[in-house]
Amino acid sequence: MKRILALAFLLAVPQFMAHADISMPVRDSFYDKLGRGLANLTTAPSELLDSQYGMIETDGATVAFFKGFLVQGTSRMIMDMGHGVFDIVTSPFPTQDYYSYRSMKLPPYDSMVVNDYPPADLKNWY
Repeated sequence: MKRILALAFLLAVPQFMAHADISMPVRDSFYDKLGRGLANLTTAPSELLDSQYGMIETDGATVAFFKGFLVQGTSRMIMDMGHGVFDIVTSPFPTQDYYSYRSMKLPPYDSMVVNDYPPADLKNWY
């Protein structure tokens, strides 16, 4: 009898664990906010080269250096460092609505995806 109960328990526990895993939505926590802040702070200087690299082929080396490295790269680096320090300092406290630990940093507005207009398939465009 003990073996049957132990077997039933061993079969039932993974089902409860799987149900608990998918029934609750994932929410950001203190650790996510602290990790995001540390990542923003430590990887912020990479924005200097990243901004410049993206402009070399489209605008040329001179524009890429002055606009990409000095202007855009520096401003992005300072903003990322500011967001990182803010996330580290306020990591114990939720700062968004509904007591959330989400980032205050907005996602990029340009997804770099170009959609055809008009659509290539005019019969089934919806």
